[in-house]
Amino acid sequence: MEPKPRGWGSDYAAWFDQPSVAGRYVHRPPYPASLFPLLAGLAVELPRAVLDAGCGPGDLARRLSPLVGRVDAVDRSPRMLAQGRRLPGGDAGNLRWILGGVEDAPLDPPYALVTAG
Repeated sequence: MEPKPRGWGSDYAAWFDQPSVAGRYVHRPPYPASLFPLLAGLAVELPRAVLDAGCGPGDLARRLSPLVGRVDAVDRSPRMLAQGRRLPGGDAGNLRWILGGVEDAPLDPPYALVTAG
């Protein structure tokens, strides 16, 4: 794996745990509804597990979970994960919120699809 670009270290990732950043994520443009069936259609290998890397508040993970077998949503920010758990769909039984970097988080492969929105 190639190294991350300069400036994308743990200091950069820490910004996403700032209350002001996490709180403003609701203002990001939403993903179009047509995206979710398209992504779910790509996850054809059983058990149709999806890894959402750098999930933030789970805008992809929460909406994919009803369409696939399982979603592992990984992020370094406890605030983002907490926010995702509180949002609609954040309590889905097949959605696992994982704190950590995707490089060292306790993952459960294989994954049929990996997203990074």
